Amino acid sequence: MSVDLEPIAGALAWRSVDFPEDRSWVRPFEREMLLELENAARALLASGAPLKDITAEDFDLPTTDRLLTESYSDVEKGCGFSLLSGLPVDDWGVEISRTVQCIIGTRFGLITKQNREGDFLLDVINKDVSHGTQNRGYHSNAFLDFHNDGANTVALLCMETAAEGGESLLVSAPTVYNEILKLRPDLLKPLMNGFFHHRRNQRAPEDAPIMPYRTPVFCWIGGVFHCCYSRISIDSSKDEGLVFSAAEEEALDFLDAQLQRSDLQVRMQLRKGDLQLVNNFTALHSRTEFLDSSWVSHAICLRLWLDDPRSQFNGPNKMDFYLPEESRFMKTIGYEALVSAS
Repeated sequence: MSVDLEPIAGALAWRSVDFPEDRSWVRPFEREMLLELENAARALLASGAPLKDITAEDFDLPTTDRLLTESYSDVEKGCGFSLLSGLPVDDWGVEISRTVQCIIGTRFGLITKQNREGDFLLDVINKDVSHGTQNRGYHSNAFLDFHNDGANTVALLCMETAAEGGESLLVSAPTVYNEILKLRPDLLKPLMNGFFHHRRNQRAPEDAPIMPYRTPVFCWIGGVFHCCYSRISIDSSKDEGLVFSAAEEEALDFLDAQLQRSDLQVRMQLRKGDLQLVNNFTALHSRTEFLDSSWVSHAICLRLWLDDPRSQFNGPNKMDFYLPEESRFMKTIGYEALVSAS
């Protein structure tokens, strides 16, 4: 983890001004692409193959792949996120829409588990549960603090707009790192030293409530920058008796203050048929509180976690906390390597 503390340059270090509200940077699907995707989805559903098991080799998408290749480049080599628009989810319904999302997802990685209950395909829906130690945020309509998810990419398909609120917020982790380096470089040490995360209600019976390793907020693996952050699971470790130093508390508070800066945030009100793809190692995401539309009883969004063995990114992530046996990072690199490199 030892590295010269220099600012991070390039497309990853963006600010809100780089993505105007006119959505000029959004990549739309063309009509021919939609037909190609629908035909592929109907054929897949007719085959009876499980969606969680499909791979990129299962589909030939000569028209759509041009767009998806550009989108993948955004996520993997560019700004760290992409927004695709125009999927006709009302016409398709949930089954075909979910199937299309999975087919698109194969271009970004392998569909992987998202929780200990074994869900590969997850509905983001308000079940009026509190967001806390015993519940994760996808069944709550409460504001979600900035965080990263598990695996390489989170793919979120908007099926319905909220009556009020529910904005999606993104912040560049490299830009936040640069700001801390410029304003309070002394606080980078505790952030790079890392924190213990609570496994919350997502652990095997044999696992301790808290991760046995410190997870760095910022680190470099193979010369590649990685970020992993979730304040709620860090703070929840206090419930098990952990005590933070004054420097650690100050570093976390200062980090959160940067995440709340409007000049660093890209705010987007996802529209029906928008598909948002976010790199979990370079972008932090949040969601504002929302109110359900009175007629909506189904999922607001459909979510996938996608693990990409081709990616340059392979670092600590939320998969390690909840599903360590599924984590590619735990299998191939592991936290011991981070400790020995520090």
